[in-house]
Amino acid sequence: MLKEGFYCALGTPLDRDGNIVRDSLKGHIESQIEAGASGLLLMGTMGMLGCIKTDQYQVAVETAVEAVHNRVPLLVGAADNSISRVKDRLDILNQYNVSVVLTAPYYFGMTQQTAMNYFKAAASLTDHSVYLYDHPFTARYKLTYQDVLELAAVGNINGIKTGDTVLIKSLHDTTELKENFTPIFSNSDLFAVGHAYGIKHILDGIFACFPRTIKAAQEAFDKGDFEAGKAALNQMMKARDDMFVVGIWPAFSYAMNLLGFKGSFCPDYEPELTETEKSLIKSILEESKEI
Repeated sequence: MLKEGFYCALGTPLDRDGNIVRDSLKGHIESQIEAGASGLLLMGTMGMLGCIKTDQYQVAVETAVEAVHNRVPLLVGAADNSISRVKDRLDILNQYNVSVVLTAPYYFGMTQQTAMNYFKAAASLTDHSVYLYDHPFTARYKLTYQDVLELAAVGNINGIKTGDTVLIKSLHDTTELKENFTPIFSNSDLFAVGHAYGIKHILDGIFACFPRTIKAAQEAFDKGDFEAGKAALNQMMKARDDMFVVGIWPAFSYAMNLLGFKGSFCPDYEPELTETEKSLIKSILEESKEI
């Protein structure tokens, strides 16, 4: 069972050639561990798994493993559109002390049977813990409660990340899951609601550029101060919504740069921000006391 608390979906800093900016990634990881992260997700949605060059995948993993140094669990995205392509990634991950995160394929539509085949076959290729990533906005399949029960019976499938409030509630309440299976909530707008219900594993990419805010929220919850924790989360959600105005990807990337982490944290086809937009992002971080 993973430790309760917040898990940050890390951004991935790239240079102009699409190569990992190693020092930047290490600094980013350190900032999250200092903020009290219970664990980290490398190359999830916010970490642009689908944008990382093949020859940079292991570079990212090796860099993160070195930076984490076994202080917190490191989860790594390994999903792709075929078992053979997933295997290429697992052959790398099997060399390191990490857990595997699998989303359903994002290209082909899937039936319930093909989805089960995919996850079970992929999990059989590693002895590491595997975490399901229920992300229907990206993947072509939505995991159900019955799917999760079936997959949790696989020995090394030990958790799921989902933003589905009904699903996370059902998994939190059930007695049908094995003891070491961890449901992780990822609907950031409802983190305070989930916490009030007792759901205390949360994961999001927005934590990456608001380390002080999420630290304040987690510390408040840990002390039993629900109102302070809720206020910190609401402040972060407002900041996120303000960033959406200029586009979440370039806004996120520039915010990370303002925090001192070099490189691009967004797809390489995103436009440059205007000076006005940069000023807005800076003011958002200043208001949140991140810089």
